[in-house]
Amino acid sequence: MQRLSANLSERRRVSCTGCWERLVPRAATSLAAVALMAGIAGCSGAPPLKQVLLAPPQASQVARQGANWQVARVKVPDYLDSYHIRYRASDFVIDELADAKWAQRLPAGVTALLQSTIDSSLKQNRHKPYTVHVDISTFAPQPSGKVVLSAHWRVTNRQSHETVAQNAAVINKPLAVKKRSPEAIGRTMSQAVRTLAQRIVSAAG
Repeated sequence: MQRLSANLSERRRVSCTGCWERLVPRAATSLAAVALMAGIAGCSGAPPLKQVLLAPPQASQVARQGANWQVARVKVPDYLDSYHIRYRASDFVIDELADAKWAQRLPAGVTALLQSTIDSSLKQNRHKPYTVHVDISTFAPQPSGKVVLSAHWRVTNRQSHETVAQNAAVINKPLAVKKRSPEAIGRTMSQAVRTLAQRIVSAAG
């Protein structure tokens, strides 16, 4: 009798264990499905990220044949080599916009805008085999409400390898509005890059 009772208890234990093992994966699957649906619902409610360009519309640029000047890929600090639109929130804190990104990585956008602005600004020495090197140390909106572009630039002759001109530049441009909107940041940073290009042309062109 005792053996029979023990056997029945063992069978019940095994049966319950099997039920539990079947229930656990089902419960985990259900929880995962709920989490996935919640994530999809959250994503579907968020507006798409704005894509910001540094270059102004083509209609506002002077159409001129490209010069023989070449702009090497601009160097920036690692934290700026990104699609994120970053700004200095305080002396020691860098933050980024949550609702927008650059349409292309910042160094690529700066390089392209420098090239197009130099091409459209040059009046003399357009045929010179010059290469423009730009090393940016700071380029971001500041807590003061200004965009600061700090860079060292150098123009070299590709044939003679001589330095034609070089200098450091610190360019300050106030944001059109105090609010850090994607439009205001893109427009103001674009103005800063074009100002740098014009200074390079004035010195070496």
